[in-house]
This record gives sequence, structure tokens and C-alpha cells, in this order.
Amino acid sequence: MANTITSQTIVDGTKNLIVKIDILGDASGEETATVIVDASTFTPAYTDCSLVGIHATLVGFTARLYWDATANVPLFSIADYEVNLTTQEVRRFGGLPNNAGAGKTGDVLMTTAGLGAADHGTLILEFEKHQA
Repeated sequence: MANTITSQTIVDGTKNLIVKIDILGDASGEETATVIVDASTFTPAYTDCSLVGIHATLVGFTARLYWDATANVPLFSIADYEVNLTTQEVRRFGGLPNNAGAGKTGDVLMTTAGLGAADHGTLILEFEKHQA
């Protein structure tokens, strides 16, 4: 079997995107560069955005998020507990921009550490889409 990762789109507007990701470990191993936000599946599709909010609760493991590109770029580390980086806090400085270089897709990848049987977590990611 494989770990269960499900995604729910909460908002998919022309400028704002909010996605909820649920993770359930089954002892099959870690996630490595798993696509958790596929920019091409939203309307409009985009390749550039900023992360403007993150709400996460992880139980039993940690996660590292990356911007997808030819060479993936670290976005945010999430501890085994609870993280709240609110939209109000982050928008003051324009969010965490996608600073990936060549091959930037707009996708967000996740790599886990310590994900085992019955470990679980939820991520709510808020983005601001940038149109070309």
C-alpha cells in the first residue's frame, strides 16, 4: 500500500487559491518530492504565486515543502506539531514568493521525515496567484 494523501480545493479564484491536504501514513515509507499542489489543475493555471498563509498540524512526522523547478527550492519546514503563519502576518511583506529559477512550474512538493503507520496531518495552504 501507499501513504494516503488527499487534496481538497477550498478556493480557486482568479487571484486566490486555498488548498487543504490530508496525510495519513501507513508504514510504507516517506514521501519524497510528492506533488501536493499541481498548479496546472487550477483555473486559471499559473506558474507563479506566493504563499500567503499556512495552517498545519502534523502528528508523528515533519514535512518540508518545496517550489518545483529544475532544481527544487525550499519553501517551508513544518514541525511535528502545529504551525500557523496567518495571511495577515505574511501579506504585510507580500507573502513567500516562488523564487524557483529555471523550470519553475508553480507546483508545491512535499518531502516527509518520520512518517509511519497511523501518523497523520493536515495542511491548509493559502496562495496568491500571479498572472503573466
